[in-house]
Amino acid sequence: MTSPRRWLLPSYGTILALVALGLALFVGGPGMFDEDGDGARHIRIGHEILEFGGVPEVDVNSHTRPGEPIVLHEWLSEVTLAAADGAAGLPGVAVLASLLFVVGVLGVYRTADELGAPRPLALAVGLLGMLLEAVHLLPRPHVFTTAFAAVFLILLVRFARSGKAWTLAPLPILMLVWSNTHGGFLLGVTLLIAFLIGALLESSEFSLGRRAARPLAIVLVLCLLGTLLTPAGTRLWTYTTGHLGGDDFLLAVTEEFQSVNFHQGYAKLFLIALFAGPALWMTGRVRVTWLGAGLYLFFAASALYSARNVALFGLIVLPWTATWATRALEGGGERAKQALARMREVDRGDRKLRPWLWGLGWLGLVLYALGPGAERYQFDADRFPVEAVAHFDDIDTSGPVFNQLYWGGYLLYERPDIPVFIDGQTDFYGEDLAREYIAALQGQPEWKEVLDKYDVQWTLTGPRSPLVQLLELSPDWYLEYRDSTAVIFRRK
Repeated sequence: MTSPRRWLLPSYGTILALVALGLALFVGGPGMFDEDGDGARHIRIGHEILEFGGVPEVDVNSHTRPGEPIVLHEWLSEVTLAAADGAAGLPGVAVLASLLFVVGVLGVYRTADELGAPRPLALAVGLLGMLLEAVHLLPRPHVFTTAFAAVFLILLVRFARSGKAWTLAPLPILMLVWSNTHGGFLLGVTLLIAFLIGALLESSEFSLGRRAARPLAIVLVLCLLGTLLTPAGTRLWTYTTGHLGGDDFLLAVTEEFQSVNFHQGYAKLFLIALFAGPALWMTGRVRVTWLGAGLYLFFAASALYSARNVALFGLIVLPWTATWATRALEGGGERAKQALARMREVDRGDRKLRPWLWGLGWLGLVLYALGPGAERYQFDADRFPVEAVAHFDDIDTSGPVFNQLYWGGYLLYERPDIPVFIDGQTDFYGEDLAREYIAALQGQPEWKEVLDKYDVQWTLTGPRSPLVQLLELSPDWYLEYRDSTAVIFRRK
């Protein structure tokens, strides 16, 4: 390969990064803020922390639980999201989330490469991992967890393969930041424990054998100590582990916590990823290690239990799938070995590339998203009460409001002066309030009692909710505003 071509041709990793960033910004990006209002709520809380100069310990955003103790365990990610919003508005938030998404996607590719898979196979699982991660591409704190988990896994695999303990040195610092960013820091602890057990069982990934267990154990202890250095202190563990089990009712009514719906498109990709591993094992050419099998079983069960874990399954398991495919080709027939040899040849050429020039491509995508393409990053007026909020200055919005749950975060973002009835933080509001909310929204017999109990003076709901029909018939309420997305009633 000539020197100019070496500089001009992108590496497989560069191609994957460009595709992932383009997908995030221009395919997933326009709908990034349409899923629910939680992203808006996190941004608003970040702004509050910056304005107050500290992390609030009581609720200041609702009129149903004002002053109640609250654990803002995601404060650092919320501040980061708010900083992006303050610097460039919602396009800035979209760019931040997209860049974190790219880190997660590259994590699949780099981990497969570290495990010894040829780069064409690493690229294949990277693309599949990208599609699985894209399902949950939202501007919320969990995108930080995906990025942290990717870096954690790369460093752990690098240590396992090289035996150099210094490669583990960044992990306690990363854990300190991670535990202040999102409750998914438990994933980092899980990975450390898995690798520690794998070392003790002498999985073949470890060049040091059982001797690898000692540095892993030391780093695990340091990481656990790091999780205590948060504003919540020991309450962080109480909160995150308690939320892990969750309330059965709240889990049942929250879509992302429910099991995978295999009638949806992404689930078919998940099935491919799920069965690829066992299919390769059944060839009889793959030696499955304790570590690889343990990670597969744990994250497969997690993904089957909750759809939100599908992205993590792709991130953690797919690199091992690439290595199992490599071993299957090594033990296959002549054609399989020739195919692997060709991939190794491509792999050697790819390692000679110096794709720094293609960094301009990443920069161009980001600048376009922040400039000419910025208008695509906004809340959808067909899903959120954008027009209604724009008329708030002409409407009497005094007194407590009853709002739709997934509009709560949006309302806090646009009008932080209006405390909400409820928002997406259902674990804070609790089962009792969630049940009351559902009873009122669905027009159940106790709907009037709920509105009276919280002295609700006006409502902000969709036009098709049963509550709207009841308010239209009630002599105690009158219509204040209506459009195709939102309806406002006010108490007489």
